[in-house]
Amino acid sequence: NVEMKAGIPIQAMLALKADTVEDAFETVGKPAAVEFKYDGFRCQIHKVDDKIKIFTRRLEDVTNQFPDVVEFIKKNVKGRSFIIDSEAVGYDKRTGKYLPFQNISQRIKRKYDIGRTANEFPVELNVFDIIYYDGKSLMNAEFEKRRKLLEKIIKQEPKKIVLSKSIIVSDKKQAEKFYEEALK
Repeated sequence: NVEMKAGIPIQAMLALKADTVEDAFETVGKPAAVEFKYDGFRCQIHKVDDKIKIFTRRLEDVTNQFPDVVEFIKKNVKGRSFIIDSEAVGYDKRTGKYLPFQNISQRIKRKYDIGRTANEFPVELNVFDIIYYDGKSLMNAEFEKRRKLLEKIIKQEPKKIVLSKSIIVSDKKQAEKFYEEALK
């Protein structure tokens, strides 16, 4: 049993799929946190002292390909050490509309012209969880506690870094309405 430490990537937790709101409530219980599912790429972001590292879902280090995300983290997230889970979503600079994953996927493999590519294919970081903070694992902490911590330590800046859209519901109609909003 290895101790969790910022700077060492960990296997990402994946969402469970459900066909209906009823199935989802059946699986997780009520109330349940319901969040937008973004069409971006998963970023596990680690900070140790002043060093930021970004890992993909497959635990590849892509820090160099995302200097903009490193800056968002340095400027907008308080804490000596942490591991936050997020989704980087591409958007069109002219319209501000979100783009499909394919539009930013080329940034992941890019080794040259990184600054130009970051400018051409900007991303917004949507933070949805925190699993380690200032020396303590939060893996067993309640979701609401983790979300409140994120709200406290992150200064949101639209089109740079924001908290994922999320609600806590027990009502099927409210969950379905939120789902419709997410689809738009």
